[in-house]
Amino acid sequence: MEDLPQVQSLLREAFWRPGKSETFNEWTLARRVMNDAGYIPGLCLTAKEESALCGYILLSRAGIADSEGLSLGPLAVRSSCQRRGIGKALVRSALEKARDMGFEWVAVLGGSYYRQFGFIDAADLGLVIGEDHPENPFLKIFFLRDHTVSIRGAVLRYCAAFYDESGELL
Repeated sequence: MEDLPQVQSLLREAFWRPGKSETFNEWTLARRVMNDAGYIPGLCLTAKEESALCGYILLSRAGIADSEGLSLGPLAVRSSCQRRGIGKALVRSALEKARDMGFEWVAVLGGSYYRQFGFIDAADLGLVIGEDHPENPFLKIFFLRDHTVSIRGAVLRYCAAFYDESGELL
């Protein structure tokens, strides 16, 4: 992606805080995913105003048991561009493209913001990102088809970019 430096700058602006890891964070994750087999160029979307990058969303391959779907993240909108619906438009566009590509579901680690798009709490369905993982309560899932995959007691598996050399989720 030719916009990678701008994307990384936007993600750093959106997510950096004191004490944030310089090794694994949203701005390095974007680069890692783009170099991973889980990367799907058509599901890496940007929003621009007068050629300036305002927003970014990335969906990458993920798995639940034998079902292939997607993970959403990172999503960011430059602070000067917020409150204009850019993030919502990016999410809606990404979900529509994912549906058109034939994927069954999209998972995200996030708060109540994602409920407006139809995401539900994955814990209610027994889906986790790892046994006793502290982020499990924040896992949401959105089904792109009328049917749902069997996920009770399953573990979401991200593309390899989300894991360290020993296979631990970063």
